[in-house]
Amino acid sequence: MKDESILKALEQDARQIAERMPMNMGSETVKDVAAMLQKFIAANNLSQKKIGQMLGVSTTQINQFLHGKYAGDVEQLINKIVHLVNLAAQRQRHHKREGVVDTTVALRIATLIKNTEGFSDEHEGKIGLIIGDAGHGKSVCMAEYARSNLNSVYVELDDTMSSTVLFGEICKSLRLDSFGLLSGLTNRLIRYLENRQMTVMLDEAAGLSVKQLNQLRQIIVVKARCPLILAGNRDLLKTVMTPTTRRGCESLDQFQSRLMAVLDLDRAAGEKGDGGLYTAADIRKLYEYGGVRLTGDAVDGLRKICRTPFSGRLRTCGLIVAALHLTGRVRKAKVITGEQIVALIEQLDLPVKVRLPLATGRFEETHEQAEAKAG
Repeated sequence: MKDESILKALEQDARQIAERMPMNMGSETVKDVAAMLQKFIAANNLSQKKIGQMLGVSTTQINQFLHGKYAGDVEQLINKIVHLVNLAAQRQRHHKREGVVDTTVALRIATLIKNTEGFSDEHEGKIGLIIGDAGHGKSVCMAEYARSNLNSVYVELDDTMSSTVLFGEICKSLRLDSFGLLSGLTNRLIRYLENRQMTVMLDEAAGLSVKQLNQLRQIIVVKARCPLILAGNRDLLKTVMTPTTRRGCESLDQFQSRLMAVLDLDRAAGEKGDGGLYTAADIRKLYEYGGVRLTGDAVDGLRKICRTPFSGRLRTCGLIVAALHLTGRVRKAKVITGEQIVALIEQLDLPVKVRLPLATGRFEETHEQAEAKAG
């Protein structure tokens, strides 16, 4: 008989609510919900402005509601508040390790950034590339580096950005005026960054065009003389390494000549042996929390996911472990096994299963593991 305990645990979690929607909207109910919201604000260290943003209403409306003076659609606002509180409670039940974990990936990313900074000088900056598909943890590591190193700035891009919007986002992250024409934005950046050696880190940079790469080189690296870090998938590397003999790509010669290093996380993840990009110690640091430990085959299974291209890597592993924390078996035994990981992948029909070597109810052995068992 098929084990559906994981699906049942997730269904039960979805049904749990912290607060029920009131049946009537009398004055006492409004007071009770206002008190609940005030408690929620204090418990989560939120401002009325932030609550307003989360609910899609103004700070004034939140303040009026808390003081019993709200004249708008009370039922609609209460509905939003109750759903917000329930969503927050559900997310709090989904155990996750707190804080950023020192892993091999984090160390390699920090090393590339520091080397790019170190080889930049008063004449010009240098460029570093971080290449990898989704789930390596690039964004988390870069954002944490920016938090820890205040002479750096982290900006997340998207494929829809024009050059004007791109440089506007960098300005905004530096708390500069982010409006105006491209020439004004770039001049503002140069004046602010010049001689500061501030590291500019741009994430999700795979959609940058050759023209935009050249603009970044000219403004950030040459004129402002700052180190530049770009992170994205293999499309970014493909664009950067386009032959400069191709029409319209001549400027890449200047870009490539200032390239300090390329960290290819996809290639590093496939390295064989017990080391590599995702060690057993890394997996335990990341996914043993809340008093729950991983068996050896669970560690091996999560490492397989991390080493598999286009599997979601760390992101998928985090989802799997968080979901398993909800099951009665894991809560009782305080252990996650490889068999349970495979069961969750199969029961939720996760896309990763088509990319993994799965046998019935377990991960298939690698060639190296089979040889090790054979002696």
